[in-house]
Amino acid sequence: MKQVVEVEEQARQLAAMYDASPIGLAVLDMELRYVRINEQLAQLNGIPASAHIGRSVTEMIPDLSDQALAAFNRVLAGEELTNIELVGPTRARPDQTSVWRQNWVPMRDAAGSVIGVAVSCEDVSEQSRAQKAVKALNRINTALAAEHDLERLVQMVTDAGVELTGASVGAFFHNVLDESGERLHLFTLTGADREVFTKLGRPRGTKVLEPLFRNEVIRSEDITKDSRYGFNAPYGGMPPGHPVVTSYLAVPVVARDGKVLGGLLFGHPKPGCFSHHHEELIGSLASQAAVAIENARLLAEVQAANETLERRVTERTAERDRTWQLSRDLLITVDASGMLHSVSPAWKTVLGHHPSEVVGRSYRDFVHPDDIDRTEVALLVATSGEPVPVFENRYIATDGSTRWISWLTSVDGSLIYGSGRDVTEARAKDEILRATEEALRQSQKMEAMGQLTGGVAHDFNNLLTPILGSLDLIRRKVPDDDRSSRLLDGAIQSAERARTLVQRLLAFARRQPLQAGAVDLAAMVREISALLLTTLGPRVQLVIETKEDLPPALADRNQLEMALVNLAVNARDAMPGGGLLRINVSDRQINEGDPRLSPGSYVHLAVTDTGFGMDADTLSRAIEPFFSTKGLGRGSGLGLSMVHGLASQLGGAFQLTSSPGAGTTAEMWLPISTVTVVATPATTFDAGADIGTSVGRVLLVDDEDAVRAAAAQMLGDIGYEVIEADNADAALRLIADGLVPDLLVSDHLMPGMTGTELARQLRAQLPQVGVLIVSGYADVETLSPDLAHLPKPFRQADLEQAIAGAKVLPHQLVQLAIPS
Repeated sequence: MKQVVEVEEQARQLAAMYDASPIGLAVLDMELRYVRINEQLAQLNGIPASAHIGRSVTEMIPDLSDQALAAFNRVLAGEELTNIELVGPTRARPDQTSVWRQNWVPMRDAAGSVIGVAVSCEDVSEQSRAQKAVKALNRINTALAAEHDLERLVQMVTDAGVELTGASVGAFFHNVLDESGERLHLFTLTGADREVFTKLGRPRGTKVLEPLFRNEVIRSEDITKDSRYGFNAPYGGMPPGHPVVTSYLAVPVVARDGKVLGGLLFGHPKPGCFSHHHEELIGSLASQAAVAIENARLLAEVQAANETLERRVTERTAERDRTWQLSRDLLITVDASGMLHSVSPAWKTVLGHHPSEVVGRSYRDFVHPDDIDRTEVALLVATSGEPVPVFENRYIATDGSTRWISWLTSVDGSLIYGSGRDVTEARAKDEILRATEEALRQSQKMEAMGQLTGGVAHDFNNLLTPILGSLDLIRRKVPDDDRSSRLLDGAIQSAERARTLVQRLLAFARRQPLQAGAVDLAAMVREISALLLTTLGPRVQLVIETKEDLPPALADRNQLEMALVNLAVNARDAMPGGGLLRINVSDRQINEGDPRLSPGSYVHLAVTDTGFGMDADTLSRAIEPFFSTKGLGRGSGLGLSMVHGLASQLGGAFQLTSSPGAGTTAEMWLPISTVTVVATPATTFDAGADIGTSVGRVLLVDDEDAVRAAAAQMLGDIGYEVIEADNADAALRLIADGLVPDLLVSDHLMPGMTGTELARQLRAQLPQVGVLIVSGYADVETLSPDLAHLPKPFRQADLEQAIAGAKVLPHQLVQLAIPS
């Protein structure tokens, strides 16, 4: 019993972390019963969280019971399990196998005995399936490269497609025009009887295959309901015993010159079995098949030419020469020493070398120096007669560029015959894809951290509001020369620093309210240059470069100035011995395919220093919150996080580029504003004059008792009569009972009705009432821009100024940002 109590106590202590975590978390007792589970894990299991408590893992997820018991027994022995994988169906998805990556950590009592286990769980089913698919494609690609027989090669491709998609039937149709004008003849089949299948209505005569000749993918959830399927739907005229096909997927196999070699067709009796993911997999398979088929054909032609050379020299020479002369690939003959005996004219097209400049020289004269050793090993293997898989190395062209060549080889006597395809562009596309995937993973990671950070900052604002407000009220009543006043000043300064820290957290989490408008970025940089020079000090030279006639950026000027000062301070700290700081403002065009931003025009701000720079590991973590290289106590680690959050919230992007000894460049892309910059005249605010003549009755609504008490005290000191309510419904009941307030001060996010919704209902009944909305992190999506707003935490002076705005402009856009 004691162990259960201790487990429950530890579970309660971890409750806040469980609720905020983006991954599944649970606490189990010694009987493998759930003591605590968050909604994320409950959703993975497909059972409500409340239904788990007190019930065991073996009861809730019987298919995983043996795996869970094995893991638990290891934890009982004191072992901490990390990154283990459990595999099986759940009630949420009983028709498929899911994969969970889990960590099992023993929970101990004061004596060190194991009293339970903490479990974290993440559904990696999609990742696992993707990894399996990649492995399968790699395996298939290797097998295809080693197979040169066209019939066996096409059968391998069809079998592989059935494996990758789970189709019940697959076929490869060869695109050959015969005497009757028919195309797409059945070449090979998997999962069905060939004799029966050939009696089906000709697929080449249906509308559904017409896009195949235009190099288009065809996917149908249910061909029996698909108007494109022509006279074959629904199975009209089909012979008995043919395979039933409902889900349908067809992908063209396209040669390098754009010619459709044929089509891979797959079917399944159930509807909706093929997804966009299957399209991508079969698309990759079709690309591999096209290369393999063309290579097999070409290699077969070369081998046939060599085999019959002695027998039919005159007859076959012209055909071989045509292949040699017209091939877009590099064709070579090379001996065991590496000397090139002959090369095709494609050397001139691909690498710029005339064949006469190549023949008689060693391949080492043309291969990239870093690839010579690898190439020599491949040459030795080929010389020995062993099969050489697809081999890629780099060659240097006459213009100095480097080209990647993919080789297939065969041996005849003392000579090696090779066919090499230029795959430089294909590799570049693969690299872009990998970079995009990495950027997506980083974005998802930062988004999860931002959500967690925003929630923590919101709670801290609620905690800081009564602290800062109460300290401010007490300080007003303590004489300046009193010893207590110095202590209070120190406490208030610490609270203000905490407020600044929370504002940076909100900026990183993209939860801060912004006053986005048109900003002349070049003018702004010039205007704050004096401040930057003061910040940088005499040992750092500042150079400002701006382009003329720049369009205005869509930004919050105050936040943008703060971000620029943050970047300047970071640059100064990176140049302790002095250096050069260059600020460049220009416009940039982002094209399609850039992983950072949507295509379009942006204003670009670059801040470059000549400091010591960062290594790759430091650079990868630089914008993470609380990460700092300045040492303990010298920075909060939130400066770059704030800049990143600001740029993202405005619809732009932020990027760091750096290397050790080469300095650092921080870049911001900001969207262009559709309105022009309008100079705003300076205004002054006299809170006392307005408040002194407008003291009246305030209806104060907040579900946090401490926050409400502090706000009520401040309003009372200002001179208001305060009527309190702890939620919107209670406030409306007071209004219904006859209360007519002069001003509504309400928290925004409350159980039930929000402060904005309460203000709308109150304004409908009492349109003259002033409204001030208070929020912990200003839920930007739901805050109404026509209501005055005050962010938490705040002091009495902040409250007075916000009340003036609420009373003077009750129906206009009022967004007060109180400086920290």
